[in-house]
Order: sequence, then structure tokens, then C-alpha cells
Amino acid sequence: MQRSIQQLVAVFILLTAIAWWITGRVAISNSLRDFFLGEEESSTQTEASPGDQEEALIEKALTDLPPPPSNHSPEVAGLLSRLKEIEDIPAILVNAVKRDHDTPKDQTPTPWSEAELEALKNYQAKFREAWEPFLSGPQPDWEHFPDSALLFRSSGLFLMNDYHDNFEHALHQPGKPSTDENANDFLLRLIRQTTTLGTLRFGGLSGWGISDSVILADVLAHEIFRKSQYCFPPESENPELLLRWAPSPPTIQTLRNGLKTDHAVFLRAAEYLDSLPGNIPPSMALTHLLGDKGDAEWFFSHLENPTSTRDLASAIRLGAEQISLLEQKTYLSGPAWRQWATGNPEGGLCLALRGSLDGMKKFETTQMEYQVALAFLKASAAYRTTGIEGMRTIPDPAKPGSFLAVTNSTNGITISSAYQEETGKNSSFSFKPETAP
Repeated sequence: MQRSIQQLVAVFILLTAIAWWITGRVAISNSLRDFFLGEEESSTQTEASPGDQEEALIEKALTDLPPPPSNHSPEVAGLLSRLKEIEDIPAILVNAVKRDHDTPKDQTPTPWSEAELEALKNYQAKFREAWEPFLSGPQPDWEHFPDSALLFRSSGLFLMNDYHDNFEHALHQPGKPSTDENANDFLLRLIRQTTTLGTLRFGGLSGWGISDSVILADVLAHEIFRKSQYCFPPESENPELLLRWAPSPPTIQTLRNGLKTDHAVFLRAAEYLDSLPGNIPPSMALTHLLGDKGDAEWFFSHLENPTSTRDLASAIRLGAEQISLLEQKTYLSGPAWRQWATGNPEGGLCLALRGSLDGMKKFETTQMEYQVALAFLKASAAYRTTGIEGMRTIPDPAKPGSFLAVTNSTNGITISSAYQEETGKNSSFSFKPETAP
């Protein structure tokens, strides 16, 4: 239980730390670093090495550069301001987590006191209060505020999917659904607010690699399909709550709007790089702009290591021009679109865009998988109110004019979609009626 509490605390503080990173592009304070690191990691960092000294010199050089542009949308500016207000971690939580860290792994940590648990509860409440206006308000105009889009994609904010899973497991036993609405709506609402954050996919497990509209829909399709299986018993999670917050399936307009944002971000990046002194190493300039060394190295290497910030800006500006050409592809008819997507869509693209079209190529497949996942969730909701017959009234997105197939046998109730027959992918599951109302 104590390990779970520690994990739960880390989830909230990590998310807050990400927001601080976005706000100031500064290193995490020593107290926050100690809050997360165990004794072994902390002691390692205290030993100065040549590599550490080099990193310190780089950090000093970066702080001397002009700050990255920060003309944020009202929604993002408000969020960052509210998160800044809760950056001080209560000492009682710092001490409690340190106590858990210091406990040998083969021993049971000292139980948290009522005061410590209350402090955790209060901090969680403040954290959600800070995010709530952003999650429930209008979607930011990412295209016209590219600084906000650049920061959100660079921050790795969408790695919070892992934190979200940890949060849920900290509250509930693995494999069981959460019955806490707050434990499940956060990621859904965040993705709903960022569906047009970008269409092009860059890098690996970074913010740029996991924040385009198609990959987010793909993540949600698998997550919603998984959760649908647990929504039948009355004591389980209410599927209506998930349906309330789930974003709509991506459309070709979603891709188009995301490309407009990508175009604006590329132009903004090129403009900033052109404003820097000509003697600044381009890799350092890109690191300063993105705030993440890994992201910068990925982009830099794929641009064949430009020798100056001017060359880097020119390569990125050429990418912006070709993004406009990609946007024109979204006006193709269905057959023409599929022919383009399954052919050689990257032919003729500049280095800045090479390898960035995975989302566009998989758009139609992901769109269908997400629609089927939502249909299963609707079937779960229908079963809780009208039983098997209610499930049979849910249309099957994979077969217009038909409904999800529902069979009842001695082995249980099975629900499936025609999508399984067409693709061989898993789009069915069974459950025992005795576990349902």
C-alpha cells in the first residue's frame, strides 16, 4: 500500500514538473529532484565528473541565448500560470516520500499518517483545480499560437499516458477498472484538447513521436476497447463517463488542421533560428528552442547535421513549404487518397519531413479502429440499462446498415464487429453474464 501511495504522489508531481519545464525551460530544483530520486541516484549526481562539467557549461551557454518565443494562447498561458502557483511541494509530502525511498526494499515502509494522507489529497486537489479550466474550456487555437503547440509537443507531455496508468494502478488492483471518474477522464480530456496539435510524426518515444492526432486516436482505440470489457458489472466503471470525455474519431479535417499547425510551428522555429547570432552551434540552438536534447538530436541528425543556424532555418522553412503541399492531399477523393497513402507518399519530400507520414498513411485504419472501439463502449453502456437487446441496437461502423453481432451461449455472451472478419484484428470479446447485473 505504501509503495502505491509513493507511486501516486510521483504521478502528480511528475505531471506538475512537466508543466514547470514548459513554463521556464529550467532544470528541476534539487528538492524536486531529491523527491523522485532514491539514495543511490542522488549520491551519483553529487559526484562531479568531466561530463557533468561539460553539461554545466552547455547549460550556461543556453541560458545566455535569447529565450524561445512564448506567445501562448490564453488557455495555455492560464494553465502555466496556475501550475506555477502550486510548484512548492508540501514538506510533509517530501519527507514522507523520502522516508519510503530510504526504506530497504525487503522491508515494509512506515505507514503514512493521517496528516500525510490529507496533505496528499489536498495537493492532488490543487493539481486538478489547476488543470480543470484547460481541460473543460475551449480547445486552444494551436495554428495561430504555434509557440504553445511547439511547447506541448516538445515537452513529452503525452508520456503522461504512462503516468495515468500508474495512477490508476496505484488506486486499484492491476487488471481491474477504476471506479473513480477522476482517474480516467484526465487523459481523454487532454487528448480532446489537442487533437489538432499536429499531424506529422517525428522522432521516437518523445513528445514529437506520440502527439500527432492519429497516434493519439490509436492509443485511445486500444485503451477504450480494453476498458469496454470491464464495464458490464454494475460496480465497475460507468462507460457513460468515458463516452462523455472521449474525443470524436479523427477526420480528414483533423489532419488538415493539424498540418496547418505543423506549418505554423515550422515557420516559427525557422524565424527564431534566423534571429540568433550566426556563431551559435545549430544543435545548441535547436536544443534551446525545443527544450529537449533528445528531440533536438533526432531532428538535427535527420537534417544531415547543418553547419549553421541559417542552414538549419532554411531546411525547416523548406519543410514548411512542403507541409502546405501535404495539406493539399487532404482534399483528394477517398480512392485517390488511398492510392497516395499506400504508394510512395514520401517521394520528393525534403529531409525535414522524411519519415514523418506514418500518421497520414494509417489514418483510415486508425479512424475505423477508433470508431469500433467507441461502438463497443456504447454496447457496454447499453447492456447496463437494457441488457443483451440493447447491445444489439449499436451500429457496427465497419458494416454500414448493420449492428454489432451479439451471441449468447453457455460459454457466455460474445460481442463482435465485422472489422474482425475483414482484417483478422481483435475486435470481439466475451464475458460471463453472471458477472453482469
